Amino acid sequence: MSKYKHVFSPIAIKGVEFKNRIEVAPMVPCMATPEGWVTKEVIEFYRPFAKGGAAIVTVGDSAVNWEHAMDHEGQINLGDDNVKMGLDDLADEVQRYGALISIELNHGGRFANSMNLAAKGLKPVSSTPKPAEIDEFFSKLQGKTPGEVEEMSIPLINKTIQDYTDAAGRCKDSGFKMVMIHGAHGMLPSQFLSQYVNKRTDRYGGSFENRTRFCIELLDAVRRRVGENFIIEYRISADELVQGGMKVEEVIEFVKLIKDKIDILHVSAGMLPNPHTIQYMIQPLYVPYMLNIHFAEEIKKAVGNDLYVTAVGSVMTLENAEEILSRGLVDFVAMARPFVADPEFMRKTALGKVEDVRPCVRCNTCCGRSAFFKKTRCSVNPINGRETDYPGSKVPKADTKKKVVIVGGGPAGMQAALTSIERGHEVVLFEKDDKLGGTLNHATDLEFKKDLRNYLDWIVAQTLKCGATIKLNTEAAEEAIKAENPDALIIAVGATPLIPNIHGIDKSHVHWSGDVDCGRVPVGQKVIVIGGGLTGAESAVDLAMKGKEVTLLEMQGPDALLNGSSLINRFSLQSLMMKHGVKVITNTKLEEITDKGIKTINSKFQWKEFEADTVALALGMRPRKDTIAALRHAIPETEVYVIGDGKQIGNVYTAVHAGFDTAVEI
Repeated sequence: MSKYKHVFSPIAIKGVEFKNRIEVAPMVPCMATPEGWVTKEVIEFYRPFAKGGAAIVTVGDSAVNWEHAMDHEGQINLGDDNVKMGLDDLADEVQRYGALISIELNHGGRFANSMNLAAKGLKPVSSTPKPAEIDEFFSKLQGKTPGEVEEMSIPLINKTIQDYTDAAGRCKDSGFKMVMIHGAHGMLPSQFLSQYVNKRTDRYGGSFENRTRFCIELLDAVRRRVGENFIIEYRISADELVQGGMKVEEVIEFVKLIKDKIDILHVSAGMLPNPHTIQYMIQPLYVPYMLNIHFAEEIKKAVGNDLYVTAVGSVMTLENAEEILSRGLVDFVAMARPFVADPEFMRKTALGKVEDVRPCVRCNTCCGRSAFFKKTRCSVNPINGRETDYPGSKVPKADTKKKVVIVGGGPAGMQAALTSIERGHEVVLFEKDDKLGGTLNHATDLEFKKDLRNYLDWIVAQTLKCGATIKLNTEAAEEAIKAENPDALIIAVGATPLIPNIHGIDKSHVHWSGDVDCGRVPVGQKVIVIGGGLTGAESAVDLAMKGKEVTLLEMQGPDALLNGSSLINRFSLQSLMMKHGVKVITNTKLEEITDKGIKTINSKFQWKEFEADTVALALGMRPRKDTIAALRHAIPETEVYVIGDGKQIGNVYTAVHAGFDTAVEI
């Protein structure tokens, strides 16, 4: 325990006890009813985080009213007394483990769901009628016109402040000892505070004093309702990361005005309404760990002991948290995705079982799904979001022990082995190579893929010690499978690179992108990457970061670029492509490879040649259909399951979930 003595240092604020310094940061699981009531799914989603050891479990983005505040489906409605019955249960189930429950009180303002509001005959409201950039982005994707934003009247401002007050009161009535006011990420309070949005000319706009008025009146009203011995945490973006937005110096001046009105300041960065800043609030694998900690540190230095400060931003391990806290940079550390990937990661780490912690890969599948109002799921934790189906995050034992043969040791095959063993089955896994991992062994070569490498190391180690019989360097033939006399056969043989049959494909300067990524082949200065999906884009960025002149060629239109990436990570990768000068050409097909480069034809039937020293092929993968056909009759077909890329080309999410979903039913 002494290794993490700062993490596990208890603290009391206004008589409220915090057992350690770790907060579960707000998340959006999209699991409330359409009316905004708490469901069993919501409770079971948050329960494991409390059981896992967090001091604070913060329920994410909850609307203070059901008219204008709602910014996504499946969120909790704090604007109605009927919510209290569900809040009571939620508070009880989280606090039974010694954690404090908190909840993020929010109003989307201009970021509110305009399509939902339109169905009610309403428009998003804000300090000023400035549309949200991301609303314009999604509207374009859906072929719709962005919704108009309405400037808030003084009576509506007063009502909204009362909505926050009533929402906080409902939480207190339900047993909460703290709430979080969401003033970060371009939500309504920041839409009044920031000159980027606020263009009002009345007492709520213009001068710094006027722009702070809404937030100050809101906090004063909430404090009057909840009383002094109740914890108010205020979330803020230290830098909105847009031209004309709030910067840390002005944020510090604002914090000095509110420090006596709140107890904890939760410091983040960026604006959700502006898509290209999202990577700084929900960081993808392309950015460093502990990205925004310097902002929290700077604010903490400015306020000293007058205010407790929480840092957030890709704090991915307990070691990260201990480093931040031991240096005295802040008082609390907030984390979210590590809890999603492994709700028990705090306990495992504290007990010295770090190798057993399932690592988050920062693919942002969890957050990316909520952008489309889908219930949360995790790429590496197949139980996340399905806790009601698997109480205690455990799979049930099988009624009858069976022998399961698995062919293929990639992510799908390994997850199938782990789940089959957990079910109580006997497992034999055939892998034709000398190590487990499958295509992940190639997908983790790039420097910025360390999160995925961590996951690969974890699942390989777990598979090797799970109790399955692992047969490496063994090509599974039908006879070998029959010799095992299995009750079930899972075929997870994966896929091979798709190499087109065109003139020049066999030239010495043409390589599969996987070989380029790992440095197995020489790469010239001028490189053309063929294929604009996620794999090709990542290869292109890596080469450009190494100083190469890179062109990315995609046969389809711009919408096909970065296919396979979550929306959040896509914005980040696009930014990296621009930053490092990757030239992108779409609607253009490769027709021939020459000694000097390539010949292409575009959608307008125009021919063009491009010079290149190296041509890297990232055209996707092809399922091993012949291998599958040769194996699927080894036992009765009703007991044969084809999963992973062998069935349909996918990603870590589809592979892991296929392995789990198949094995859990055997």
